[in-house]
Amino acid sequence: MTTNHCRPGYPPVPQVVQSERLVIRPSARGDAPYLKKWWNDPQVTGPGGNLAGMQYDDEDMEDWFQRYVDGRECSAHFIICLREEDERPIGEFYIASDDRPGCVECALVIGEADLWGSGYGSEALDAYAEALFASGLCEAMRMAMRVDNVPAVRMAHKVGFAVEHVWANGTFQTLFLSQAAFELHRLRQAEVEAGLRH
Repeated sequence: MTTNHCRPGYPPVPQVVQSERLVIRPSARGDAPYLKKWWNDPQVTGPGGNLAGMQYDDEDMEDWFQRYVDGRECSAHFIICLREEDERPIGEFYIASDDRPGCVECALVIGEADLWGSGYGSEALDAYAEALFASGLCEAMRMAMRVDNVPAVRMAHKVGFAVEHVWANGTFQTLFLSQAAFELHRLRQAEVEAGLRH
């Protein structure tokens, strides 16, 4: 398993993905103020279990960029931006582990709390899943999250993820999405929209 950089022998995971309202693109040095703000905000990190925020200072940010961004041939950490002229960053998406061709594990956070509940998380996750499966190099996706993180669980279910197992004494769960399940979920959504299914 290779973490946070290119998996040898495989093309990179999709590097730029667009949806109707969003652009997902590799993280860059200019994103540091946004990431630092999100990572240090207990309101943002709390639902994932980090109740006090990550307490990153400038030195921590420098170290993080050197380890995970600088000099990488391909990115595994991405910024979710509004698809507007200034491409305002609103969150992050990253590949936590890459076990292709079998599976990639990912995580996603909308860092701008004033935008929570607007569907940006599920839109970003859906768009990235579509691009990843279309690449033909991955069979499934996984996400780990707290059982009590209801908005995140709802977001994953909206895209077609299902609970694979619960762990850490019932505190966390792993959700799984195969390419076949994603395609079936998309088909059922289209049928509902067309009035063919309730």
